[in-house]
Amino acid sequence: MTEQKDPGILYIILSVLSAFFGVSNKENYDRDRAYIEKVGLKPYIIAALILAFLFVASIYAVVTIVLNSAGV
Repeated sequence: MTEQKDPGILYIILSVLSAFFGVSNKENYDRDRAYIEKVGLKPYIIAALILAFLFVASIYAVVTIVLNSAGV
């Protein structure tokens, strides 16, 4: 078996985004699982918290803009 390269921050973010949508493939799953066994969940948890905060903040911003433009 060949040694897999550790995923960078971009791949971790993409893995978390695919988890948000519930889609992934076996190759990414295997890469993530090997990295989690090696390092732990901390990078994935941090990425998930940041992305969840950005999602909530963007929804809040859109609702605020729509309500302000409607005069409410």
